[in-house]
Amino acid sequence: MMMTEKDVLRMALARRENYAITSHITHLKGRVYALDMDGVHYNAVVLITSFQFYEKRYHVAKKVPSLVICYDHDTVLPVAVLSLRAGNFAKPYELPAEITDIEEQRRTKTGSQVLLGMYMCGVKSAQTLINQHLPRTTRKRYRARARALATHTRGKPVGHVPATT
Repeated sequence: MMMTEKDVLRMALARRENYAITSHITHLKGRVYALDMDGVHYNAVVLITSFQFYEKRYHVAKKVPSLVICYDHDTVLPVAVLSLRAGNFAKPYELPAEITDIEEQRRTKTGSQVLLGMYMCGVKSAQTLINQHLPRTTRKRYRARARALATHTRGKPVGHVPATT
């Protein structure tokens, strides 16, 4: 059975006290919800994995969500991430828990997604690694993936997150 965004949302609601979510989680639009956590207001997007933030193009949205609630944190994001599988809160640009050395672990699926996320966020160490230390074909592949994820796709954009007070 595949997990859906609704399953992730249900898990977050069931564990609300564990993460100090004090107010009701209010649905705004699509996958976007408004909530207060530890006294901070967030516009959160609910995803299965954090890499879907790039796949669904939230990083190129007009108004980027301030929190990602996901089941599995598997890349670096420019926003905070609440991972329900690991049960932790990651600050912006923080590596997932299972990544300790990106140069050694970049050959795994999660490692390559982390390196790509770091590259897209403009992390200097990732840009140096990709642009100067990787073989030419690997460098071209990472750059092509970053370019593809940075472009808008056909269809209705996910980009508008309604403003809340």
